[in-house]
Amino acid sequence: MKDVEADLQDQIARHLSKEEWHKLIEQVQRLIENPQPNTLARVFTTVPRMTRSTGYDLRITLEQQTTEADEMRLAVKNWPFVRLVRVWILLNLPALDQPTYVSLLDRLFNYGEMEELAALYAALPIYHYPSAWKLRCIEGIRSNMAPVRQAILLNNPYPSRHLEEGAWNQLVLKAFFTDEDIPQIIGLKARNNARLADALVDYAHELYAAKRAINPFLWILVSSYMNDRAFQVMERVVAESQQLMTHKAIAYACRVSNFPRCVEFLAGKSQLSDLSDATGTPWERW
Repeated sequence: MKDVEADLQDQIARHLSKEEWHKLIEQVQRLIENPQPNTLARVFTTVPRMTRSTGYDLRITLEQQTTEADEMRLAVKNWPFVRLVRVWILLNLPALDQPTYVSLLDRLFNYGEMEELAALYAALPIYHYPSAWKLRCIEGIRSNMAPVRQAILLNNPYPSRHLEEGAWNQLVLKAFFTDEDIPQIIGLKARNNARLADALVDYAHELYAAKRAINPFLWILVSSYMNDRAFQVMERVVAESQQLMTHKAIAYACRVSNFPRCVEFLAGKSQLSDLSDATGTPWERW
């Protein structure tokens, strides 16, 4: 985590005034030396006051922070500056014994407001004792607060590394239900599975019956587990939809699935077949 900590520290120092930076360093050093609940709570909650010079709208992206091959790294994409500072503070917490460490952070989770919770959940990949945070992760997925939920669903490697299949599937379904940017879910291809595909097909049938749009990326996930029930709704959608991305997704899904009805369907529709190239689509690297 040393490289991650250095990257975050460099960004923070770059955007703060010298006075603010020295004050922040002083506070964090006190926390390192005396990691008590009240000390952590005070430092964590007062970050907005300690970073006033940056402005509320400052957002930070650190490129190439994570890949699916990485174990646990932060993916910092369009984070509010205050969140970046809070996660850096959490990175500096010493590795206390597990009960003490977990209790220390639990207090923040239990009493945090929305932006504080978003930072706490975004920091899941960097906590000590990774398996201790599974229930917290599942709880956050259910949140009705979009920034909190998105801090887990999007650009966060923790869920794909640690959630069991059922909880992982609920995460992906939640992302579809709440219309999130699906390609930003880390581990999506590696954790794709038959039960998830079945649930997505059920969801597609519900949306179709209600005459609601279906996220094209749904067909990409379903393609590896194509069956008659999936094909039935997909065939209807492609016949009725005017959306190019929907046609491209279905064409691609048919091409890669090797499901006999898909192969036959694509062979009989040359115009659709021409759209099966993934170049320029959200699933280009799928």
